[in-house]
Amino acid sequence: MTSLSVLRELPDKFAVNLTESMLISLKGEQADSYLHGQITVNINKLDNNTARHYAHCDNKGKTWSTGYVTRFAQQLLMLTNAASGSHSLFQLNKYSVFSKVDILDTSKDFGVFYISQSAVDEVLGASFPNADFSTPVAAEDVGYAKFENSEHGVVFSSGLARQGVIAILTQEAAKELKSKLSSADITCYSRHVFDALQIESAHPSLGEQTVAEYIPQMMNVQALNGIDFDKGCYMGQEVVARTRFLGKNKRAAYSFSIDEPVDLCAGDTLEKQLGENWRVAGTVISVAKLDGETWFMAVLSNDTTPEDLHRLADNHAITCYPYSLPYSIEQQASNIVKKRR
Repeated sequence: MTSLSVLRELPDKFAVNLTESMLISLKGEQADSYLHGQITVNINKLDNNTARHYAHCDNKGKTWSTGYVTRFAQQLLMLTNAASGSHSLFQLNKYSVFSKVDILDTSKDFGVFYISQSAVDEVLGASFPNADFSTPVAAEDVGYAKFENSEHGVVFSSGLARQGVIAILTQEAAKELKSKLSSADITCYSRHVFDALQIESAHPSLGEQTVAEYIPQMMNVQALNGIDFDKGCYMGQEVVARTRFLGKNKRAAYSFSIDEPVDLCAGDTLEKQLGENWRVAGTVISVAKLDGETWFMAVLSNDTTPEDLHRLADNHAITCYPYSLPYSIEQQASNIVKKRR
């Protein structure tokens, strides 16, 4: 796999092999009802033509993992990164003892790729002949409109600013895809490129040090339609719902880039300039290091603006400004909640 210096050097046609991903499979008579009671989206309404962003929380509403959930071959698949996925896998199995469901790490059974929009038809068209890869995804459907579900796997819109799809393929189909990428001279990059693309689009993920630290709204999951506030009970619902309906969330996740590779990890602290002074602003939740630049997301005050100068608490020489969010994070307090006098 090829490395990359900076995102602006990405060609029109490219792919990313999403190594270090985790695919959690849920099968069995009660798979739907069990997962419905665990994550933030309504599994009862998840049809065979849809993929959704989700968050999986503890009973205090703190997030174990974020990612996509979809269906394939009589199973539910949760796609996330390995660092946070291992926590979700453990917790899902911990609470499944009284349900008729098998929960497994099936990462080795599949190959997972990100394919740029202009390369999709060329390398996936034969495996998904009924898919219309040229149809634009409506803004309100970004990240959720699935292109195709076949015996070769499942392909759906990534929802990223740089249009492309995520392909979860059987090992045989993954091998065929790699062959087509090679014969078409389409570069396949390392996982760090996809991580940077996610951060560029303000799609949150969690590093090991920030698992179970933040409620989903602090990472903008609601802005990706990753929380169904009208669904039934699930782990952490009371905290997630109360935060929404009382309008109490004061945090949000913002994207940054630094024009050089720097020593930065999830869990590191950012400081914000206030006049002549600096104050602790928030915490880095995910990092993507390319050869010539560093991308990261941090949870900060939700009134942060692109004019607010920040620096790394452990390296005062590194300063940066947050990017504007590509979506709205506004959520007013619900009218159904009576205001206290």
